[in-house]
Amino acid sequence: MSGMLSTIAELPANATNGEALTWVGDMRRLLDRWETLPDHDRRAMTPEAKQRAYCELDTTESMIRRNMD
Repeated sequence: MSGMLSTIAELPANATNGEALTWVGDMRRLLDRWETLPDHDRRAMTPEAKQRAYCELDTTESMIRRNMD
């Protein structure tokens, strides 16, 4: 995955659909609590970057769900 999320964590290439959906949920929770992370100040996240990351997650989730059909 490219973009902001790739700097956070990579979705494993061999992940099952279920594992990928879990990863999407985990990444959303990470973004939701970004400012509470111990080293968040070393990885500044602007509101625009956070919104792009959420959009990437939405796109990824849609692709996974289409793959499941």
